[in-house]
Amino acid sequence: MWKKIKEKLKASENDYLIKAFINPLRPIKESEEELVIGCPSQQIITLLEKNKLVHKISQVARDLVSPDIAVRFIVKKLDDLENIQPLLPLSEAVEEGTTRGKQHKQKGTPLSTEYTFSTFVAGPSNRDVYETALAVAKHPGTNRNPLVIYGGTGLGKTHLLQAIGAFAASKNKAACYVPAQKLINEFYKAMSEKGMQKFQETLLSFDLLLLDDIQFMKTPGIQDEFFRIFNDYHAAKKQIVITSDRYPGEIREIDDRLKSRFEWGVTIEIRPPDLDTRIAIVRKKADLYGMAMDEEAVFFIAKNFKNNVRQIEGALKTLQISAEIVGRKEVTKDFAIDRLRDMIRTKTHITIDEVMKMTATIMGIKVSDLCSKDRSKQISLSRQIAMFLSKKYTGMTLVDIGQRFGRDHSTVISSITRIEKMALNDTNIRKIIEKLERELEDMKY
Repeated sequence: MWKKIKEKLKASENDYLIKAFINPLRPIKESEEELVIGCPSQQIITLLEKNKLVHKISQVARDLVSPDIAVRFIVKKLDDLENIQPLLPLSEAVEEGTTRGKQHKQKGTPLSTEYTFSTFVAGPSNRDVYETALAVAKHPGTNRNPLVIYGGTGLGKTHLLQAIGAFAASKNKAACYVPAQKLINEFYKAMSEKGMQKFQETLLSFDLLLLDDIQFMKTPGIQDEFFRIFNDYHAAKKQIVITSDRYPGEIREIDDRLKSRFEWGVTIEIRPPDLDTRIAIVRKKADLYGMAMDEEAVFFIAKNFKNNVRQIEGALKTLQISAEIVGRKEVTKDFAIDRLRDMIRTKTHITIDEVMKMTATIMGIKVSDLCSKDRSKQISLSRQIAMFLSKKYTGMTLVDIGQRFGRDHSTVISSITRIEKMALNDTNIRKIIEKLERELEDMKY
């Protein structure tokens, strides 16, 4: 009975839905009166309902067996389930589908079905980090623990983080993906409700901890707790993967104890994609969105959206919606130019306020510190970097730049000269400047 129902579904549903939601199911009881279907977790039942597959399966069963047949879905751990669908969100419900029968209740963020290794486009700027992430997914808890991935916004950090989680699910390992801000919220909620023991036990019950945007973890309390969780994970040879928008050593608010722990494993940067990689990304994303595009349109988007993948995704979704509205079957270059005109508007100059704000954000200080009389090492360096970038990006004179910082033009000259020399000889300073330059370039588009 179930075999016939599956064959009927395969004829009417796409391959993704079959692979992701139908293949993990098994018949528990089959009769003309009742069909009981076993699901490896409550999450699959929820997703079946969201994708209207519960209704579809019931309808097919009534068509093939009997108009009066009752169809029920139950959570059932099945020993012969070797390949529980790899795209399943790993948080948000009680999971009972791992081969070891663990139960996990995690209120984190579900994984996106778009974020897998197969949908990630690797190129010269990100191949190393891609291969490292894949190696961690295949061999968690070994010599790359923790793995720290850092880089600018929209470059694929979250994609790789969730891809590791999806791969872990396909191997029946329990992964907890959680943005740092959500972990912080859960931590304080647990404290207020006297639920710290449950909070700790829940986190420590997973095989992998995938923590997104650790730069937001600034308060001492949560850092102390994470320090203990980190040590327990590492001691148990469980994998930890962390992302950050900058090199962790540059985050002033992160405790030195944690920074030293991060150095136990591998820290690797993900950089903006080059043109060839962006072309491949446009093609891949367009295919995922079911969009037909001519090669001129592909090249136009890749050339004009230079700094991160999120820009490309936004442009493609804009074109997808626009094409559907007007009934266009293929996106051409002229259509893309017309519909993306506002998105690719180029600014002549970056303003000095933007330079100061971005520098302060990356360096972990206040904008007002840049114009203050404070001569501490961190603030003096930040001020000099901001002056250097102001000269490069704003088109302002040295005198005008000096006035904005409360200094004279000779101080601006000496600051620029010093930063130029430091960028040549100090790797950390060079990385800071390169990151700021990428962020400022991003503002032009």
